Amino acid sequence: MIISVVIAALLQLFATNSHTFTSVHQKILHTNMTSLLLGSELYGLEDKKLDVAELVKDFNVDDDLRRTLKSKKVEIIYTEVTSLNFDDAAESLAEAEESQGDNDEGLVTQSGEVTNSLEIGRTTFKVDDQSSAFLRVKFQ
Repeated sequence: MIISVVIAALLQLFATNSHTFTSVHQKILHTNMTSLLLGSELYGLEDKKLDVAELVKDFNVDDDLRRTLKSKKVEIIYTEVTSLNFDDAAESLAEAEESQGDNDEGLVTQSGEVTNSLEIGRTTFKVDDQSSAFLRVKFQ
């Protein structure tokens, strides 16, 4: 009786550890695939569907690994969180300077020359049943 209880406890422990190991292994694989997407300049600021093998097409990868990666489909979803246009800020600064009546034309001229914008967006990578989301900043 005691031996059967010990064996049952060991089997339960083995099953729990095996399940935990499998889930950790899947998360590591997902993280590795996400890092391929994150490291690429080509993806992240648009919605797109592709297979992971497309990301490693320029690398010398084993054929078995390439077949495995080809079966993994990735969906990239980009959502703009906020956008700042510095032209609007420059115009506001110029108007504020004009309304104060200061004759400091250098500041107004410098402000009027700004033509940059900042876009902050959220990129979500969906691979199989897992997803990862990152904030991306695009400065133009």
